[in-house]
Amino acid sequence: MSFSWILYPLSFLIVLSLVVIVHEFGHFWAARVSGVKVEEFSLGFGKILWSHQDKKGTVWKVCLIPLGGYVKMFGDADAASATADESAKEFTEEEKKVSFPHQSLWKKAFISVAGPAMNYIFAIILLTIFLSVFGMIVVPPVVSEVSKGSAAEKAGIMKNDRIIQINGEEITEFSQVRRFVQLDSTLNIVVLRNGEKIPMTAYLSSENGGAMLGVQALMTQEHFKSLSVPQAFVESVKEAAEITVDTLIVLKRIVLGQRSAEDMRGPLGIAEASGDAAKGGVVSFMLFIIQVSIGIGLVNLLPIPVLDGGHLLFYAIEGITRRPMNERIQLVALNIGVGLLICLLILTSWNDIVRIIVRLFH
Repeated sequence: MSFSWILYPLSFLIVLSLVVIVHEFGHFWAARVSGVKVEEFSLGFGKILWSHQDKKGTVWKVCLIPLGGYVKMFGDADAASATADESAKEFTEEEKKVSFPHQSLWKKAFISVAGPAMNYIFAIILLTIFLSVFGMIVVPPVVSEVSKGSAAEKAGIMKNDRIIQINGEEITEFSQVRRFVQLDSTLNIVVLRNGEKIPMTAYLSSENGGAMLGVQALMTQEHFKSLSVPQAFVESVKEAAEITVDTLIVLKRIVLGQRSAEDMRGPLGIAEASGDAAKGGVVSFMLFIIQVSIGIGLVNLLPIPVLDGGHLLFYAIEGITRRPMNERIQLVALNIGVGLLICLLILTSWNDIVRIIVRLFH
C-alpha cells in the first residue's frame, strides 16, 4: 500500500479529531463556567481505548471509532442533551445546581451555542496566525490561461481578459471569481479586452465533485500583501463571515431545487478532500482545517433537532411560550431530525462514491 493511500484516512482522522475536540471543548468550557458538572468528554465512540477521571469527576475518553465525539453533562439521559435522565426528577437541591436540565434557558443556550462558536473562534485564530505570518494574496482578475474544452473557452473568454463583472457584481480580485464559481452554475460575465467591454455567459461544468470555469490567474510576488495582527484578524473575521453566507446561499438553492446536490460531500468526500489538502502541503492542509471548522460550526447551528441549533430552537420556543415543550412533540421532532440527517448522510455518501469511482477510473 502506497503512502498516498495511507495519507487520506490519516489526514481525515486528524481533521475530524481536531475539529471535534474544538467543538466539544466549547460545550465543556461553557458547562464548567456555568457550574454544570460534566460527566464525560469523549473523542470517538464504542470501545474505550484510554480513559482518565479528573479531580472534578469528568471522565476523559478516547474510543475505538474516531468518527466524532461528545460531552455528557450531569442530568442528561444521553450525550445529545436531548432529554433529561428520569432520575433527574428526584435530584436534591445540591444536585440540581450542577444538573444541565435544571439550568436556566440562558445557561442552556450558552452551553449549546458554545460548541459551534468555538469552531468559529478556532478558525479565526488559525487564519489570523496564517495571514499575519504569510500575508494575504490579492490577485487581479486577469486571465493567464484558459483550459481547453472548459466552460470559459466555450463562453469565449481568452488569455489576458480582465473579468470586471459577474452576475451584475463588480469584480476586483480573482478570489471573487472563485466565489461565484462555487455559488452559481450560470455566470453572466463581462470582460475587458483591449479597452472594450464584452459580455458573455458561461455554463459551468463539474469535475471531481466541484464546479469548474476553467480559468487561471498568474500569481507573482507583487500580489502578496503583508498584514499586521489586527489587520489579519479583521480579514479573518470577514473570511469566516463570507464562507458562512456563501454556504447558506448554496444550501438555500439546493433546498429550493435551484442547484444540484451533487457537490455536497459526506464523510468519504471530506476524507478525499482532506487527503488532497494534505498533499498540497502544510499551508493547504491548515486552510482546509479552517474551512471544515467553520463548516462544522455552521451546520451545528442549523435549526434541526439533535443539532445544537435544534436545541436553541427549542429553548427559544420555551422562552416565548413560558413553558417547556411537550416531551412527545420534542421526541417526534428529534426523530424527524435524525431521519433528515440519515437521509443527508445517504445522499452525500452516494455522491462521494460516484465521484470517487469516476476519479479512479477517469
